[in-house]
Amino acid sequence: MTDKEYVGIVVGRDATDSEYVITDGVIEPQGFVPNHYHKWEDQTFHVLTGDLKIIVGDRTLRVGAGATIHCPRGTPHYMENIGQTDAKIISYLFPGDWAEEFLEETSRQVKSQEMDYDLIEAAFGVVYL
Repeated sequence: MTDKEYVGIVVGRDATDSEYVITDGVIEPQGFVPNHYHKWEDQTFHVLTGDLKIIVGDRTLRVGAGATIHCPRGTPHYMENIGQTDAKIISYLFPGDWAEEFLEETSRQVKSQEMDYDLIEAAFGVVYL
């Protein structure tokens, strides 16, 4: 994650009674979201701008603005900006019980460059591959 990359909360769990959380994010050119899966949530991405390579399970897709990709819980997924401009996405996490804390903790770890994958898996059910 760089200074221009971010993930923000658009609709938090308090507004949805923890049924879901909506986030927005920016991935810089050549930036990526590491391959991982969620034990407890489904996740759906909607691409607003940019060109992305997305791997969901055993499928590799090249997508652009307007694409929507669904990642059922337990399905590994990876996202890489293969374009020349920032990619902007909206993400929906169902349910939204701990999505906000997960994003806060992973952002803190990435910025400090001290990743604790065991903590992320134990606390949030997200497994990095």
